[in-house]
Amino acid sequence: MLQCIFTNATAQTMPLPEGFVFDPHKDLRQYTPLIIPCVNWLQQTPLGEHKNERAEVNNFVLNWLQINPDVNISMPDYSFTFNNIDKELLYLFMESWIKYTLQMKDQDITRCSVAGLNGMLDYYQQGKAARIGSSSYLDNLVKIRQAGKLPALFDTARNAINTYLYLDTPNHKITYQHDENYFHFNFYSINFVRPRAITYRYMLEGYYDKWIVTKEGSVTYPRLPSGSYNFRVQVSMFSDFSDPVERRYTFTIAKPIWTEPWFLAVGLLLCALLIYLIIKQREKNLENIALLKHQRIVFEYEHLKSQVNPHFLFNSFNTLANLIEKNQGEAIDYSERLSELYRSVLAHHDNDFVLLADEITVLKNYIAIQKGRFGESLQLQLNIPEHVIKTKKIVPLALQILIENVIKHNVISAQNPLVINIEANEEVIIIRNVIHPKMSKEKGEGLGLINIKRRYELLTKYPVSYGPRGNEFIVTLPLLVL
Repeated sequence: MLQCIFTNATAQTMPLPEGFVFDPHKDLRQYTPLIIPCVNWLQQTPLGEHKNERAEVNNFVLNWLQINPDVNISMPDYSFTFNNIDKELLYLFMESWIKYTLQMKDQDITRCSVAGLNGMLDYYQQGKAARIGSSSYLDNLVKIRQAGKLPALFDTARNAINTYLYLDTPNHKITYQHDENYFHFNFYSINFVRPRAITYRYMLEGYYDKWIVTKEGSVTYPRLPSGSYNFRVQVSMFSDFSDPVERRYTFTIAKPIWTEPWFLAVGLLLCALLIYLIIKQREKNLENIALLKHQRIVFEYEHLKSQVNPHFLFNSFNTLANLIEKNQGEAIDYSERLSELYRSVLAHHDNDFVLLADEITVLKNYIAIQKGRFGESLQLQLNIPEHVIKTKKIVPLALQILIENVIKHNVISAQNPLVINIEANEEVIIIRNVIHPKMSKEKGEGLGLINIKRRYELLTKYPVSYGPRGNEFIVTLPLLVL
């Protein structure tokens, strides 16, 4: 029997009796009167205080929620933003939702979502989340609420004002000296209707007058020449960028002193020297153009390497939370493997290629972590010669991304176990699995494969191939010796 036991609590610190035992098999109605007092206590207790008691109360509320069919909470995509700022914000959002549902007997998703947001924002505004510090995302949500437009964020009408775009400019100046020519722009949007569909496009008028489409929220211009510029960024939920929201920043970089009229007048006396300086300046400009092209390629590659699936992290923490309740020994082993996996990700982040042996170590850790969810329904079969493992190299995290892709798009159950075969020779490594497609496909299908293919294109001339063959899906990656 799954039990949640509270041993450190006192009546003065939280609304649960000392030694309280949560039994999921008992009548849930006896626990329901405790839920709102617990949520009230959580909303009144600053982060960083009563850490153990706070964790216990959170566990009690969430365990009650998991086995209570009368209260349903959806986990919308935008809620992961709260988790990224601080996981306690996500808990407060969920718990405020629960409190509203119990008090108002209302299951409407929009009203419940607004109630969850209000509870979380009240907590933030009252300074109880001091350890988080200032968050521009939350500050802008507060401004939207103060304008009475919070419910409009959930309006699904095509022309509804449900998307906000924010642009962080370098500073409030509009005129810069010629050597103040390094510009970095950050931008992000608030959209609760279809946050995964959000796409940006930007251009710098006066430098490159064409739209560049991206999913990222930043862009850098390292060496802008003198001139007047207008940076424009748009965001839209639609691929044709209809009904976009736009922000602009207009600025000027002053000409260098040697282009001023008085300086040119003096320069007439030194015509020969001036011609020499013009030639040297022209050569420098050509070098700058080549450097900019190189930096764009480097930026694109770094962007590809930085893609991370937040759902894997969220699912890993959920699995860890369940293991802590069921088997602390397994939970310790699971957390060590999870820590080792992310240590490997950080260790290889800046490498173009890694040894196949290191990549397989990462993969085995990843499989062990996923077995925490799927057990023996997930199987990995390796058939790779030892000398290949020790001498060949591969793009970092390629195997982990591919296996994650297989798990995401295939049914895994005791009746339909997922068996992944990996074999290699001197030239290529082959990953194959029998296709057991899910009934509903997840959004973003194929992004992992495209990511890997693009990284190989940027770094090597060797091709990557993938696709279904018969009842199998097969991916072939080149192996390299560098």
